[in-house]
Amino acid sequence: MIRVLLVDAGGILFNNINEETSFIPDIARRYAVDESRLLAAVLSSAHAYESGASHAYDVLRGLLEEAGSPFADTFDGEWVDRLYATHVRCYRSNAVELAEVARAHPELTLVLANNEAEHWDHLKNRHHDHYRLFDHLCSSWRVGQVKPSAEYFAETLARCGADPRETLMIDDRTTVIAAARDLGMRTLHVSSPEVLRTHLRETVENLVPSARN
Repeated sequence: MIRVLLVDAGGILFNNINEETSFIPDIARRYAVDESRLLAAVLSSAHAYESGASHAYDVLRGLLEEAGSPFADTFDGEWVDRLYATHVRCYRSNAVELAEVARAHPELTLVLANNEAEHWDHLKNRHHDHYRLFDHLCSSWRVGQVKPSAEYFAETLARCGADPRETLMIDDRTTVIAAARDLGMRTLHVSSPEVLRTHLRETVENLVPSARN
Protein backbone atom coordinates (compact mmCIF):
# COMPACT_ATOMS: atom_id res chain seq x y z
CA MET A 1 0.00 0.00 0.00
CA ILE A 2 1.07 3.60 -0.46
CA ARG A 3 0.26 6.81 1.36
CA VAL A 4 2.75 9.22 -0.23
CA LEU A 5 3.52 10.16 -3.84
CA LEU A 6 6.93 11.68 -4.54
CA VAL A 7 6.56 13.39 -7.91
CA ASP A 8 9.37 14.68 -10.10
CA ALA A 9 8.72 17.72 -12.31
CA GLY A 10 11.09 17.51 -15.29
CA GLY A 11 9.84 14.90 -17.72
CA ILE A 12 6.60 14.58 -15.70
CA LEU A 13 4.96 18.01 -15.47
CA PHE A 14 7.44 19.93 -17.64
CA ASN A 15 9.99 19.23 -20.32
CA ASN A 16 13.64 18.92 -19.32
CA ILE A 17 14.97 22.33 -20.32
CA ASN A 18 18.72 21.72 -20.46
CA GLU A 19 18.51 18.32 -22.12
CA GLU A 20 15.59 18.82 -24.49
CA THR A 21 15.70 22.43 -25.68
CA SER A 22 18.12 24.97 -27.14
CA PHE A 23 18.12 27.05 -23.94
CA ILE A 24 21.83 26.58 -23.22
CA PRO A 25 22.93 26.76 -26.89
CA ASP A 26 20.96 30.02 -27.21
CA ILE A 27 22.87 31.44 -24.24
CA ALA A 28 26.15 30.21 -25.73
CA ARG A 29 25.46 31.98 -29.00
CA ARG A 30 24.54 35.26 -27.31
CA TYR A 31 27.70 35.20 -25.21
CA ALA A 32 29.97 33.87 -27.98
CA VAL A 33 31.11 30.57 -26.46
CA ASP A 34 31.10 27.00 -27.72
CA GLU A 35 27.61 25.51 -27.39
CA SER A 36 28.66 21.94 -26.62
CA ARG A 37 31.23 23.05 -24.07
CA LEU A 38 28.75 25.26 -22.23
CA LEU A 39 26.06 22.58 -22.19
CA ALA A 40 28.48 20.00 -20.80
CA ALA A 41 29.64 22.47 -18.16
CA VAL A 42 26.08 23.33 -17.12
CA LEU A 43 25.10 19.67 -16.80
CA SER A 44 28.19 18.84 -14.75
CA SER A 45 27.62 21.88 -12.50
CA ALA A 46 23.92 21.27 -11.91
CA HIS A 47 24.46 20.19 -8.30
CA ALA A 48 25.66 23.69 -7.41
CA TYR A 49 22.33 25.34 -8.20
CA GLU A 50 20.02 22.37 -7.65
CA SER A 51 21.25 21.99 -4.07
CA GLY A 52 20.67 25.67 -3.39
CA ALA A 53 24.36 26.30 -2.79
CA SER A 54 24.56 28.83 -5.64
CA HIS A 55 22.12 30.94 -7.62
CA ALA A 56 21.57 29.77 -11.19
CA TYR A 57 22.70 33.19 -12.45
CA ASP A 58 26.02 32.92 -10.62
CA VAL A 59 26.67 29.45 -11.99
CA LEU A 60 25.88 30.50 -15.56
CA ARG A 61 27.96 33.67 -15.31
CA GLY A 62 30.90 31.74 -13.91
CA LEU A 63 30.71 29.10 -16.62
CA LEU A 64 30.59 31.77 -19.32
CA GLU A 65 33.72 33.33 -17.85
CA GLU A 66 35.44 29.93 -17.76
CA ALA A 67 34.45 29.36 -21.39
CA GLY A 68 36.13 32.63 -22.35
CA SER A 69 33.09 34.73 -23.17
CA PRO A 70 34.04 38.34 -23.95
CA PHE A 71 30.57 39.37 -22.75
CA ALA A 72 30.28 37.51 -19.44
CA ASP A 73 30.44 40.78 -17.49
CA THR A 74 27.26 41.93 -19.28
CA PHE A 75 25.26 38.89 -18.14
CA ASP A 76 21.56 39.77 -18.43
CA GLY A 77 19.42 37.79 -16.00
CA GLU A 78 16.14 39.24 -17.27
CA TRP A 79 16.96 38.12 -20.80
CA VAL A 80 17.87 34.65 -19.52
CA ASP A 81 14.55 34.46 -17.65
CA ARG A 82 12.58 35.40 -20.75
CA LEU A 83 14.50 32.82 -22.76
CA TYR A 84 13.92 30.15 -20.13
CA ALA A 85 10.19 30.87 -20.06
CA THR A 86 9.92 30.50 -23.83
CA HIS A 87 11.49 27.05 -23.62
CA VAL A 88 9.35 25.73 -20.76
CA ARG A 89 6.63 23.37 -21.88
CA CYS A 90 4.04 22.44 -19.28
CA TYR A 91 2.37 19.05 -19.69
CA ARG A 92 -1.02 20.32 -18.58
CA SER A 93 -2.81 17.04 -19.14
CA ASN A 94 -0.39 15.41 -16.69
CA ALA A 95 -1.06 18.12 -14.13
CA VAL A 96 -4.78 17.53 -14.56
CA GLU A 97 -4.33 13.78 -14.17
CA LEU A 98 -2.30 14.23 -11.00
CA ALA A 99 -4.91 16.60 -9.56
CA GLU A 100 -7.73 14.18 -10.39
CA VAL A 101 -5.93 11.27 -8.73
CA ALA A 102 -5.37 13.44 -5.65
CA ARG A 103 -9.08 14.34 -5.52
CA ALA A 104 -10.06 10.69 -5.87
CA HIS A 105 -7.68 9.71 -3.06
CA PRO A 106 -7.59 12.51 -0.47
CA GLU A 107 -5.77 10.18 1.92
CA LEU A 108 -2.66 10.48 -0.26
CA THR A 109 0.07 13.01 0.45
CA LEU A 110 1.56 14.54 -2.70
CA VAL A 111 5.15 15.77 -2.58
CA LEU A 112 7.04 17.75 -5.21
CA ALA A 113 10.36 15.89 -5.37
CA ASN A 114 12.37 17.46 -8.17
CA ASN A 115 15.95 18.50 -8.79
CA GLU A 116 15.75 22.19 -9.63
CA ALA A 117 17.30 25.58 -8.97
CA GLU A 118 15.27 27.80 -6.67
CA HIS A 119 15.09 30.52 -9.32
CA TRP A 120 13.82 28.22 -12.08
CA ASP A 121 11.38 26.50 -9.72
CA HIS A 122 9.77 29.82 -8.79
CA LEU A 123 9.79 31.01 -12.40
CA LYS A 124 7.88 27.93 -13.53
CA ASN A 125 5.43 28.34 -10.69
CA ARG A 126 4.75 31.97 -11.57
CA HIS A 127 3.84 30.90 -15.09
CA HIS A 128 2.15 27.55 -14.39
CA ASP A 129 1.20 27.43 -10.68
CA HIS A 130 2.35 23.85 -10.17
CA TYR A 131 3.07 24.23 -6.44
CA ARG A 132 -0.68 24.14 -5.80
CA LEU A 133 -0.77 20.45 -6.75
CA PHE A 134 1.28 19.40 -3.72
CA ASP A 135 0.98 19.07 0.03
CA HIS A 136 4.75 19.35 0.54
CA LEU A 137 7.42 21.05 -1.57
CA CYS A 138 10.69 19.13 -1.39
CA SER A 139 12.57 20.44 -4.40
CA SER A 140 16.30 19.80 -4.11
CA TRP A 141 17.11 23.43 -3.30
CA ARG A 142 14.66 23.34 -0.36
CA VAL A 143 16.13 20.10 0.99
CA GLY A 144 19.75 21.05 0.31
CA GLN A 145 20.38 17.67 -1.31
CA VAL A 146 19.97 16.29 -4.82
CA LYS A 147 18.37 13.08 -6.08
CA PRO A 148 19.24 10.25 -6.18
CA SER A 149 21.38 10.67 -3.07
CA ALA A 150 20.41 8.79 0.07
CA GLU A 151 20.57 12.12 1.92
CA TYR A 152 17.92 13.62 -0.34
CA PHE A 153 15.51 10.76 0.21
CA ALA A 154 16.14 10.60 3.96
CA GLU A 155 15.47 14.31 4.43
CA THR A 156 12.43 14.36 2.14
CA LEU A 157 10.82 11.34 3.77
CA ALA A 158 11.49 12.82 7.21
CA ARG A 159 9.87 16.13 6.27
CA CYS A 160 6.76 14.28 5.09
CA GLY A 161 6.70 11.75 7.90
CA ALA A 162 6.76 9.06 5.23
CA ASP A 163 7.78 5.43 5.33
CA PRO A 164 9.60 4.40 2.13
CA ARG A 165 7.55 1.20 2.04
CA GLU A 166 4.41 3.34 1.77
CA THR A 167 5.80 5.69 -0.86
CA LEU A 168 5.52 5.76 -4.64
CA MET A 169 8.38 7.52 -6.48
CA ILE A 170 7.36 8.93 -9.87
CA ASP A 171 10.36 9.95 -11.96
CA ASP A 172 11.75 9.92 -15.49
CA ARG A 173 15.34 9.03 -14.54
CA THR A 174 16.31 5.39 -14.16
CA THR A 175 18.98 6.25 -11.57
CA VAL A 176 16.35 7.83 -9.33
CA ILE A 177 13.98 4.92 -9.84
CA ALA A 178 16.72 2.43 -8.93
CA ALA A 179 17.70 4.37 -5.79
CA ALA A 180 14.07 4.58 -4.68
CA ARG A 181 13.59 0.85 -5.17
CA ASP A 182 16.72 0.15 -3.13
CA LEU A 183 15.10 2.05 -0.26
CA GLY A 184 11.95 -0.04 -0.51
CA MET A 185 9.73 2.40 -2.39
CA ARG A 186 7.28 1.49 -5.10
CA THR A 187 8.11 3.23 -8.37
CA LEU A 188 6.58 4.47 -11.60
CA HIS A 189 9.14 5.13 -14.31
CA VAL A 190 7.80 7.84 -16.61
CA SER A 191 9.92 7.19 -19.68
CA SER A 192 7.80 9.65 -21.67
CA PRO A 193 5.16 12.18 -20.55
CA GLU A 194 2.37 9.96 -21.84
CA VAL A 195 3.22 7.26 -19.30
CA LEU A 196 1.85 9.34 -16.43
CA ARG A 197 -1.50 9.83 -18.13
CA THR A 198 -1.85 6.17 -19.03
CA HIS A 199 -0.42 4.51 -15.90
CA LEU A 200 -0.74 6.76 -12.84
CA ARG A 201 -4.37 6.10 -12.01
CA GLU A 202 -4.07 2.33 -12.40
CA THR A 203 -0.83 2.23 -10.42
CA VAL A 204 -2.33 4.19 -7.54
CA GLU A 205 -5.55 2.20 -7.47
CA ASN A 206 -3.55 -1.02 -7.25
CA LEU A 207 -1.57 0.30 -4.28
CA VAL A 208 -3.96 2.41 -2.21
CA PRO A 209 -5.90 0.33 0.37
CA SER A 210 -9.15 2.28 0.05
CA ALA A 211 -9.26 1.56 -3.66
CA ARG A 212 -9.55 -2.16 -2.96
CA ASN A 213 -12.12 -1.94 -0.15
